[in-house]
Amino acid sequence: MRNKGYTEYYKMKKETYEQMRKFYLELGYNEQQTEKLCKSCFGAEIRISEDAYNSGRWVFPRRREYPEIEDVEDGEDGAAAPQTKGGFHPLESIANAFRGAGARKKSGAVMRDAGMPAPLPSMPAMMGMSASMSAANMAAVSGGMGMNMAAMNQMMNSEFNTAETEAPKENETHSPMDDSQLIFSANVNTASWAYLSDRIKTGNNVNPDFVRIEEIINSYGYDLKKPKDDELFEITAEGGRCPWNEGAELFFLGIKGKKADADVKHNLALLIDVSGSMADEWILVQMSLAAIMSKLKKGDIVSVIAYSDVTVNVAEKAECGDMDKLVDIILSIDGIGGCTYGSKGLEDAYKLIGENFAEDKNNRVFIFTDGDFNFGVTGKGQLKDFIYDKRKTGIYLSIVGYGMHNFKDDKMETLAQNGNGNYTFVSNPYAIKENLWKKLESNLITVAKDVKISVQFNPKYVSKYRLIGYDARQLTKEEFYDTEKAADGIGSEHEVAALIEFTRGAAEQKYKSRYVDVTTKDSGNEIAYVEIHYKDADGNDLEMTRVITPGELEPGNSGNVRKAALLGGFGLLVKNSEYKGEMNVSMLKELYQTELRAEDIEKPAPYSHLDIIGTYLR
Repeated sequence: MRNKGYTEYYKMKKETYEQMRKFYLELGYNEQQTEKLCKSCFGAEIRISEDAYNSGRWVFPRRREYPEIEDVEDGEDGAAAPQTKGGFHPLESIANAFRGAGARKKSGAVMRDAGMPAPLPSMPAMMGMSASMSAANMAAVSGGMGMNMAAMNQMMNSEFNTAETEAPKENETHSPMDDSQLIFSANVNTASWAYLSDRIKTGNNVNPDFVRIEEIINSYGYDLKKPKDDELFEITAEGGRCPWNEGAELFFLGIKGKKADADVKHNLALLIDVSGSMADEWILVQMSLAAIMSKLKKGDIVSVIAYSDVTVNVAEKAECGDMDKLVDIILSIDGIGGCTYGSKGLEDAYKLIGENFAEDKNNRVFIFTDGDFNFGVTGKGQLKDFIYDKRKTGIYLSIVGYGMHNFKDDKMETLAQNGNGNYTFVSNPYAIKENLWKKLESNLITVAKDVKISVQFNPKYVSKYRLIGYDARQLTKEEFYDTEKAADGIGSEHEVAALIEFTRGAAEQKYKSRYVDVTTKDSGNEIAYVEIHYKDADGNDLEMTRVITPGELEPGNSGNVRKAALLGGFGLLVKNSEYKGEMNVSMLKELYQTELRAEDIEKPAPYSHLDIIGTYLR
């Protein structure tokens, strides 16, 4: 025993607290429920304080206050307690974080570390703690870490970033004669766009490797054709000029999913990462859970699992409909720290869903994490095999990512691509409302699985083409026709947009073959042929085809092309693409101003695509 109890808490400015309160009320929680949600988070109090640390983001370092500390015997980890009474002890908090804190409280019981050391505190947390420490204390801590004071100051004042992603090679320009079939899988994820938005809004540099241009293009709602009664989705094709490449044009392809039956019931497992690397993000996680639970109705079932180096079933198969009960479940989650045994958490979540699996329900696992799996199955290849096996169970996966500085994008993208999944990123209440709350039905109910798109260009009319974005979504002909090949799905009223840069004119034959006639054929009034392979909810293999005529791609006054060109050009610029052509800041500003005038917008909504581009330009 080292001390006589302590209180964990977050410090938050009054303005921020009021934003949080407004957030819960907008979700539909009443005053009493909102008050409870605003008072605590994962076992820690939320306190209003004018000296609260503010990083410019919704990040709140957790603090610890010791009402009374006495001279006692050394604890299990061999460290004696400070001999001070009252107040916040940053040295003790940092020491506990580095040691792993021998015992932790969970629902009245003591949870052990299982011999695993806790990860280092995140940089925002350490910076927050350092603000309340004297120079002497900082010197003592830095000495204990084996670094001098100058090194500590440099570390505190720099952006400590261990975020990881994988940047595939950009799509190349092709001739229809060389490779007439352009094939890619749908991408309805929003994580890259949300992460990019947060970096720009907070004035941080943008790493081009994190930019997925198709997600930027898909961040905007378009005017797409609605599916016919007997179809799961519909295709829209339009053309326009290419601003950054003189002589080239743009082929806009839009796919809109059918609106699903609103009476579908849900069987959800909410899997929450409460490891040490997530500590600063827990308030955002609690708000995310509240957003999802606010939409659940009577007849829905929810299970909640918290995991770090161990997993804890917070609630099993709870019946929904009673919001007071769901609020109590949220508030019973404790932040316990430790390492990240993500694969064990997923295993338990899939097992819990499987035990209550129902064919007529949406059976889905939600995981809330920064993706920093550092225990159990951790490698991307292992995770791919692990989650691909889970995909065969008929259980879907939704991933909500957090943590600007410790964001393992590559691992979460791997899970989403191979687990019948979708994937978003959360850094503020706006992202929660837009990407989780408003789009929850789209993310929950999948109307078409394994959606694979093929576009074949007629070499009589098109000399060359290039797909913008979807660099990690390219498929081979074999994968396109392979019904077992995993691909992204499309949810209720989901929209998928693609932008293809092309040049008109007959393609020249570059390679000859003695076995295959590759000469240009007269295919009549047909510039492109779109073919989509997919599965319905029952797993039946289906396809949709559409012939595109030259007239459909004639440049006109298409609002869809105008919006997609702005977003695509912005993506090429922030990615510093080798295919950006003449795109520069001046051209982006011109496209931006044109869109503002066309939409009659004076001040864009916060965190909207126009707000983010405007911030980037400023």
